[in-house]
Amino acid sequence: MPAAPDPLSFAETRRRMRGDCQALRQCLRARGLPDGALFWSPACQCVMLYRLSRHCHVRGWNLRARFFWQLNLWLTGADISPMSDLGEALLVIHPVAVTISGSAGRGLVVEGWGGMGGGLDMADIGAGPGLPVLGDDVVLDHGAMVLGPVRVGHRVHIGAGCTVTRDIPDDSIVEEPPVRVRLPGQH
Repeated sequence: MPAAPDPLSFAETRRRMRGDCQALRQCLRARGLPDGALFWSPACQCVMLYRLSRHCHVRGWNLRARFFWQLNLWLTGADISPMSDLGEALLVIHPVAVTISGSAGRGLVVEGWGGMGGGLDMADIGAGPGLPVLGDDVVLDHGAMVLGPVRVGHRVHIGAGCTVTRDIPDDSIVEEPPVRVRLPGQH
């Protein structure tokens, strides 16, 4: 019986890196920003370092995986666990204070000061004990968080400052309630 193909060979890691760079290039162009020095962008560096860390983790090279993980945290401020399984076209727009631990499909977009990770419940729904599973094309706006063993469907947009602790179906938009301004003297 032939051996099963390696799910995360270095060739596959490089292919995912190319997809990540293409997603970042499209994002920069859509915002009217230059994309010439893409490699020097912290957004690019944090995803590349995550990909190297993940590759080493899958290979069992735990010391190397830890090195790339810590280098990522030191250089970009992003804490992306090598145990996280993230699909291609990963885009971390502002990596400072981004924490990612869990599983996500293709096209995950994470703004700064947000991310996903464990909660108090230690149930395992496929990403590890207490970790979330996100579908394809999920967007986490600035400060948005997904915490605990929850499933977030495909094409979900989680608004700025929202914290998700329950399952979210496909094609949903999660928003904060409107801000209420009270003027002095109002109750």
